[in-house]
Amino acid sequence: MAKGALLGIRVLDLTHYVAGPYLTRLLAGLGAEVIKIEKPDRGDGLRRQGPFAGDDPDIDKSLPFLYFNTGKKSITLNLKTSSGIDIFKKLVEHADIVVENFEPRVMPSLGLDYESLCKINPGVVMTSISNFGQDGPYRDYKASEIVEYAISGLMYITGEPDREPLKLGLEISQIVAGQNALPPTLAALYCRNLTGEGQHIDISIMEYCSGLLEFQLAMS
Repeated sequence: MAKGALLGIRVLDLTHYVAGPYLTRLLAGLGAEVIKIEKPDRGDGLRRQGPFAGDDPDIDKSLPFLYFNTGKKSITLNLKTSSGIDIFKKLVEHADIVVENFEPRVMPSLGLDYESLCKINPGVVMTSISNFGQDGPYRDYKASEIVEYAISGLMYITGEPDREPLKLGLEISQIVAGQNALPPTLAALYCRNLTGEGQHIDISIMEYCSGLLEFQLAMS
């Protein structure tokens, strides 16, 4: 029998790679029903990243993908078609949370921005994770892990003092952003339960890198 604090909560997971999938993994771990929605044929790009179970480079054997997506259900849906959009909107009618980590321009271009989803389901909570947030001068800039470190200043504390700065191990900025997206998402869900109104949570990966820098400096 399924258990957890979020039992009965349904999450639509439009995320890929690390930051978004880590948030939805945490939600699944708390008992939520998480429905991961992937592109037909290609799926989540993380499926093609190793290491792979048994050293077999199969899209169903990527260990990073399996780790970040454990406990979820999975469907494919083509959001570039009208039928795919219609199906997604029907799913939104019965969803509590929608999580996405596309570039900020993508959801509005599909007609699936927060304002549009609220018309379908006024109580839906939408969490958006992006490199630099949903607005501001950098919102449409692309970024890699090392770019996030450099702009946030986190790279200032890595490496040897007399040499060039170094990138941290793993994809720390992505993991930290996904982890820190959990409390505001749950707070918005709690508020929805009190008021009946959803909220749009805007998570900037770069801002969380800056917060991690502040924590590290305070501890040093």
